[in-house]
Amino acid sequence: MDSKVSFQEKEIMEKFQLKTFQPQYAKAFYELNKNWIEEYWELEQSDLNDLLNPITSVIEKGGEIFFILHKEVIIGTAAMIPLDNRIMELAKMTIHVNYRGLGLSKILLSQCISYAKNEKMKEIFLISNSKLKAARSLYDIFNFKEVPLDSKKYLRGDYKMLLKVED
Repeated sequence: MDSKVSFQEKEIMEKFQLKTFQPQYAKAFYELNKNWIEEYWELEQSDLNDLLNPITSVIEKGGEIFFILHKEVIIGTAAMIPLDNRIMELAKMTIHVNYRGLGLSKILLSQCISYAKNEKMKEIFLISNSKLKAARSLYDIFNFKEVPLDSKKYLRGDYKMLLKVED
């Protein structure tokens, strides 16, 4: 795991499991993301494309979806979607509301960054919204840098961040 994961977070992970995509996790991927998005906005067509078809929109493109489980219940997820030129999108990252504040998002993001490095990616980008203050703080901790927003994938997206992962 990334050096940003503390001893305390490693202790937390002893109570949780980190797993990769399995077809039986597709419903939880949809539900968790639908719930957090609808806290602020409505689902957009690009959300539905990714959430209803995770195998074709993520896995078959060479990406991965990570899940955090607690007592065999999925409570967190994040997708890594490869694009051209060794660039990967971090998307659909959420932790169930009852488990937020435990450091699980740091563990999930560390896993995503490690995955991108192992896949020999040069950059990870994400699109987010300034209403999501905790998410922005997390991205800042991991040294993501804000860059001009050049994507219309999400209508709600009002900033883009980039992390260079190539050594």
